[in-house]
Amino acid sequence: MSQTNLANANLEFQQQSSTSFQPTEEQRRTAQAQAEVERIGKANTYCPLDRDAELFDWLDEQRDAKLCGYVISATGSGLLKACQLYRTQYVKRRGTLLEIPATVIYAEIEQHGSPTDLYCSILEEIGHPLVHVGTLRDLRSRAWGTFKGYGVKILIIGNADYLTLEAFNELIDVFTKLRISIILVGTYYLSENILERQSLPYVRVHDSFLESYEFPNLTEEEIIEVVDDWESKFLPEHSRLNLTQIDSAISYLRIKSGGLIEPLYDLLRKIAILKIDEPNFELNQSNLTTKFGRRKEPKIKFKR
Repeated sequence: MSQTNLANANLEFQQQSSTSFQPTEEQRRTAQAQAEVERIGKANTYCPLDRDAELFDWLDEQRDAKLCGYVISATGSGLLKACQLYRTQYVKRRGTLLEIPATVIYAEIEQHGSPTDLYCSILEEIGHPLVHVGTLRDLRSRAWGTFKGYGVKILIIGNADYLTLEAFNELIDVFTKLRISIILVGTYYLSENILERQSLPYVRVHDSFLESYEFPNLTEEEIIEVVDDWESKFLPEHSRLNLTQIDSAISYLRIKSGGLIEPLYDLLRKIAILKIDEPNFELNQSNLTTKFGRRKEPKIKFKR
């Protein structure tokens, strides 16, 4: 085959692929259905439960007693959102800035968790723009000055699994010199593989965070509460799934979510979109298992 014929054949194949083998979303759904799918796909919320109130009571105790500690849970438990909710109960925002006093600061760490990353995350959470990062000494001075100026009493660090030894030591210094309660928030890896690390440099870290709290997974009753809350927020009354009235569907959600709220929300979005595409699909454990059989169940605890 000549190069010209080969090029023409390739072009024809691409045209067929784009029209026949890869239908657009518009071809699969009506514009109204596609708009609904887009809306559901962006659904993001958090349902406060009794477990959150119990966590908040513990955080209050740590703050009042000026104690450090850590909170652990499985990935996807909703713990990070719970900590954000705790902060909003004590501190308000005016635009991008936290209002003074800001007794509770919550900041999430991103890789790689160095002291510079730590202070940048804290300052960005407070709303202080970082035109240039500067030296670690400058960042430390700026952050510590902010703690004093805002009247910070408790500093909660999300994704604490990412912190380096140097960053842990910075937090310990904040506690010992400013008497601000430091709370680390992470997964079981934080407690089992970092705070229990058998090496001399980590003894100071271990002995500084002796108080602990385990954020629990959802019970079946709480799963029902979360499902009802999600449906009422994101589905029109005439399009409700009414999953809580179907025992076998709730059993499926409990098993496949592992009692974790974020995987549960993932499943609710998938089921809601499925019902848009297949209105006659019967919601029960057997059918859902067949439909989403390739989805794995979450691993709750890390095994060394």
